[in-house]
Amino acid sequence: MGQKRIGIDVSSRMNNLMFTAHYQQVLKNRIIYSAGIFVGGHGSVFIVNDTMRLYNGNSITTPYANSNRPVTDSITSYQALDYISSAKSAGIQFGLGYYFEFGVEHGLRINLNSKWAYVRSNLRGYYRSLETFEEVYSTHSEQHFVASLSLEAFHTIRLSRKLTFNYGLKVPYFYTIDKARFNPSTHKDLLYGFEPEISIGFTRVIRKCD
Repeated sequence: MGQKRIGIDVSSRMNNLMFTAHYQQVLKNRIIYSAGIFVGGHGSVFIVNDTMRLYNGNSITTPYANSNRPVTDSITSYQALDYISSAKSAGIQFGLGYYFEFGVEHGLRINLNSKWAYVRSNLRGYYRSLETFEEVYSTHSEQHFVASLSLEAFHTIRLSRKLTFNYGLKVPYFYTIDKARFNPSTHKDLLYGFEPEISIGFTRVIRKCD
């Protein structure tokens, strides 16, 4: 017998919180169709670069186009060196999954979700002058879009006839869909490549289908 479920979960990389609400349609062959929304933060990263790269004529590129232009004053210009970036996002997701029960209470659920997010990023950059050797500090904000494919695995524990608790791991792979505004170049940047998260949540059966 198929089911219709609603669920919520919270996931984290230990420096952020992401909240997801989703709807699931479970079919007789244990396939799960799902759709949901999410909102939250992605934490922050501090990227430190070698000063000698600038003196050797190699410019340092941040992920954000509006942060790569030199900062100038009446005396000299300053080039990007180190930066701290942070991001928050909201978006939608669609996915397929499969579940298997091994006993009355325990089970395993595996999902593959496609996610699309609107992101607001902030960058705090340190810029250095090659002439005066001084540094200045500048902040930048950017709005852009990213997408990800997320492979997820959960251990499920049935708490009652309708309510299930789950915990597990999400492994999203992020990629930019707006390179003119956001184009990361190092795996340490936020929202670039794999960013695994631990997750806990609940699902509740709202209807059973024949």
